[in-house]
Amino acid sequence: MVLPMFGLFLRALQGYVSTTFGADPWGQILTRAGFMGQGFEPLLPYDMALFHKVLNATSAVLERPADVVLEDLGTYIVTNSANQAPRRLLRFGGVSYADFLLSVEELPDRARLALPDIQIPPVLLEEVAHGHFTLSCPLAMPCLGHVLIGVLRAMADDYGALVVIEAEPLEGTGVVLSIRLHEADYASGRKFVLAPVEVAHG
Repeated sequence: MVLPMFGLFLRALQGYVSTTFGADPWGQILTRAGFMGQGFEPLLPYDMALFHKVLNATSAVLERPADVVLEDLGTYIVTNSANQAPRRLLRFGGVSYADFLLSVEELPDRARLALPDIQIPPVLLEEVAHGHFTLSCPLAMPCLGHVLIGVLRAMADDYGALVVIEAEPLEGTGVVLSIRLHEADYASGRKFVLAPVEVAHG
């Protein structure tokens, strides 16, 4: 399977490893994965098999389980100071973490406004009890769930919310996450401004 989405993940993984661990580990990963280039272009389509080769190579070189690498990747996507676009796209969902969760079903459409060729699987959110949500991605690869956990935890920190996020067992394809929002204002969140404030000169 070839999808543009893999290009985004591979480029994000490249940035995560290079920024956090340096150029040498990234070179080792590419060699172990059998990839001859220096890196990946985010908008080019790459094969799922290559994505898994690079992921497994990253796990081996960094000596971390693949699931941990994917969760760290999700956190990096939100917190990467060199590219604030994903964080801004996510923060447009609302002024609180609960508002953000309630807007996640709109994310695939919002992402396509910025990147028309991107194919993000649909996501479904259900509030099963007060402060307890389930987020399901019926068409997603299971590994995407770990990236989502990293993204959702990083966004909780961004909003200053206290949450517990777990993956629920699911047979076959698809991802279901359990999200429990324990405290919306647990800590001070990161500052976020929708647009730069203009300073009047008079």
